[in-house]
Amino acid sequence: MKQVMSRRARWSATAMVGLLVAQGAAAQSMGSLGYAPLAASNVPTASEWALIGMAGLLAVVAYYALRSQGGRTLKVLAAGLLACASLSAALWNRPAVAGMAPVEIVMDQPTGGLASIPHSVDLFVGDRFHVYTAQNLTDRPQRITSVSVNTGLMLIEPTGFTPECTVGLVLQPNEMCYVSVHNDGIPG
Repeated sequence: MKQVMSRRARWSATAMVGLLVAQGAAAQSMGSLGYAPLAASNVPTASEWALIGMAGLLAVVAYYALRSQGGRTLKVLAAGLLACASLSAALWNRPAVAGMAPVEIVMDQPTGGLASIPHSVDLFVGDRFHVYTAQNLTDRPQRITSVSVNTGLMLIEPTGFTPECTVGLVLQPNEMCYVSVHNDGIPG
C-alpha cells in the first residue's frame, strides 16, 4: 500500500513540476519585433467622388467620339464592354468572407516599441518551426525597425505568406506581416 501511495505522490509531484515548467515556458518570449511610427507626409490623392466624376467624364468623351465616327460595330463593342464592366463591378463589390489569421505579435503602441514574439509549442515538436502573424493595431503607419530571436532560434523566409516582416517594412493600420521562426537548437 505504501508503494502505491509513494508512486502516486511521485507522479503528482512530477505532474506539478511539469505544469509549472510548461507555464513558465508559455510566458517565455522567443524574441522581439521592434517598430516605430512612420513620419507623417502629405500624399495628394483624389477622393472617391473625384474618381467617379473622372469616369463619368471619360464615358461622355467616349460617347461623343463614337457618335462622331458613326461605326455601328464599335458602338456595339463599347456597349458590351460597358455591360461587362458593370456586371463585374457588381459581382466584386461584396464583403470578403475569409477569416483573419490569429494575431500573435501585437503592435499596439502608437509611439512604437518592442512587441514580444510569444512561445509556441510548434518550435519544439515536429518540424520545429512556426509562422507568426504580426499586426499593426495602432491608428498610424508603423515601420519595422528590428526583428530578433533568442539564441538557438533563427528566422527563415515564410514560404506562402506575404509580406514577410523585415526591417524597413511599413505596415498601415490593421495590416499584417509574417515572421517564420525555426528552432535550431533550443531543447523542448
